[in-house]
Amino acid sequence: MKRFYSEDISVDAAMLSEDESHHCLQVLRLENGTAVEITDGAGHLWLGTVHAFSKKKAAIHLTTLLEHQEKNPAKCALAVALTKNHDRLEWLIEKATESGLTDFYPLLTKRTERVKIRIDRLEKIAVSAMKQSLRLWKPVIHEPITFDQLLKLPLPEARKCLAHCESIPERTALTQTYQKGQNCMIAIGPEGDFTPEEIQAAIQEDFNSISLGEARLRVETAALAACNWIYLSNGS
Repeated sequence: MKRFYSEDISVDAAMLSEDESHHCLQVLRLENGTAVEITDGAGHLWLGTVHAFSKKKAAIHLTTLLEHQEKNPAKCALAVALTKNHDRLEWLIEKATESGLTDFYPLLTKRTERVKIRIDRLEKIAVSAMKQSLRLWKPVIHEPITFDQLLKLPLPEARKCLAHCESIPERTALTQTYQKGQNCMIAIGPEGDFTPEEIQAAIQEDFNSISLGEARLRVETAALAACNWIYLSNGS
């Protein structure tokens, strides 16, 4: 059964966005009365039927609440330095959403070479990946933040981790640092890694200095590897 996403949901109806309406009516060519599923990306899944107002605008009449997850079962938030190639971040958002990403913070560090990012594009990719993977929670895609802002984020219940390649300070494997059931924030640096000053500043703010293995990974590969480990540890 086809699944759609909407933020505009009332008691008995969900209005589809322009993109979702186009996919419903023009791409899939669903007719009035067709049974579909719809999620709000915040833990709810309904059964409903298509109602087209025009060739370009549709709504879903809600008939049954199929599922309600009160809390997001996923545990992993990522703060990732912007890559030179925007396609790599798009790939990361798609795959990490499938693996249970909760939040994504585009990160500006001293060695970050790219400063602009298309949040709207990342949002669309996250929605598509959420639907494809049958998840009920859409990751929150935040506006870019500086490294200093990252250190000040209120994360009272999260295990904070900074992945880097420097030999000093000593690093501990993520597999040994993370414990099942914890919320986790993992920061991934740019192609040139975090600076020694950034690493020390993070440690002073209770970030754990971690390693993701001996191989030198691309930014997006490292981020996805970390997210996948959290996902596999929790089975979420």
